Amino acid sequence: MEIQLSDLRPDQRPDFCVKVDFEKGSRSPEKILNSMAQFVEAIQSLDLLLVQSVDSKIKPVLLLEEIESGSVKVWLKQFLEAVDDDALKALDWKPAVGKYLVKAKHRTLGYLGENKGLDSSEGLHRLTAELHQMAQETDARKMPAYRPVSPSDMAAQLKRISEPLSLLSVNESISIESDEGDSTAHGTPSITQEDIANVLAGDSITNEVEKILIVRKPDFLGDTQWDFRHEKKRFTARIDDTDWLAEFRSGEAVIRPGDALRVKTLETITYGKDGEVLSEESSIAKVIGVIREFAPQLPIEWDA
Repeated sequence: MEIQLSDLRPDQRPDFCVKVDFEKGSRSPEKILNSMAQFVEAIQSLDLLLVQSVDSKIKPVLLLEEIESGSVKVWLKQFLEAVDDDALKALDWKPAVGKYLVKAKHRTLGYLGENKGLDSSEGLHRLTAELHQMAQETDARKMPAYRPVSPSDMAAQLKRISEPLSLLSVNESISIESDEGDSTAHGTPSITQEDIANVLAGDSITNEVEKILIVRKPDFLGDTQWDFRHEKKRFTARIDDTDWLAEFRSGEAVIRPGDALRVKTLETITYGKDGEVLSEESSIAKVIGVIREFAPQLPIEWDA
């Protein structure tokens, strides 16, 4: 049975509905369910970011109310938790903050529906300014100290929301329906980190750093990155030293389990115009030499 918001008492009403409109007879039905699941996860992540504008001690939670077939519909209710905080007024702030989060989700999905991705630095700044204004309108704090969402953080959330949209065709869509109206975005290519850098990039800084990298997985094909360990963390990078690669592929340079490479890396950090880090890239410019049995306890992962 299809739910109509007008038929429910206020205490029964979900806050909003997420709907996926899909082409009937689709040969990949799993993509529809995956897009719904990924979208709900994405808007939960968006809520966590947006609520920081009001108070970092508020925790938004989505509760499942109902699932409908036809078009895939999921009805959700916004629930808010908060520890004691003197910055929050004694009045009942939860309805205002809950309404803000629903309105902000509408505006965010509407932005993707209008632009099919990131449009420009100015457009992204306008979006974050609108969301900041919505947070201020909640009037949930004693002092008007509402933290704006940074464009780089917002771009990362838009990237995440675009990923379930990329599973759909241009004739399929995801919508949010609520008392605030309907917002829709059709299937579109996913936003990439390169897209974010193109829109927000300010300065890039490249440094040459000498490192010792423990080999975990070599690249035998020449079109993938090598997998290393550095400072007990995974480190991946391509090797651009063509002379050493020729020796490795000919068998002249041998890599055994536990070996490490002493290398010179080029590490490039791209900053946004707001000073936030947008991306970090590493490549190996020069292989200085092989260090034998540097980590004998760590076996190399060989492709089957």
